[in-house]
Amino acid sequence: LQGHGFTAAAAVSLGALIGPSQVAGRFAELAFGRWIHPLWSTLAAAVLMAAGVAVLTFGIAPAAFAIVTYAAGAGVSYIVRGTLPLIMFGPHGYATLMGRLALPSLAIQALGPWFVALLFMRWGHDAVLATLVLLTVSNLCVVLIMMVLRSRFS
Repeated sequence: LQGHGFTAAAAVSLGALIGPSQVAGRFAELAFGRWIHPLWSTLAAAVLMAAGVAVLTFGIAPAAFAIVTYAAGAGVSYIVRGTLPLIMFGPHGYATLMGRLALPSLAIQALGPWFVALLFMRWGHDAVLATLVLLTVSNLCVVLIMMVLRSRFS
């Protein structure tokens, strides 16, 4: 955020929006999730996250909106990460499946700070933002493919 003209204090203030926004997303999932298939909740989370990162590319003015939107999507995604596999594949072997699904995610989370630091040092903050846009849009595409496949095979 400082690379886009924010002071350190403003960047920290905006960062403080992340936690409450994630909780708000989780409360929204709690309130409305019982009437919505987890795949639709997953789509909502992916759209919110991609939109939030994409809005950051527009500059300083919409940064608070972008961060709240992204974080709310991340909050919802934490919930559906556990419910979607259960709905898609059933309870048999659920624990093993969750372990297998968690491994790539945990590896990426472990390598993420190193990779972002490398991107930032070599190509700057715009490369980090472009990578985030690419990853969130890719995630959205994967969710859309899952929805198409689910509708074809159900």
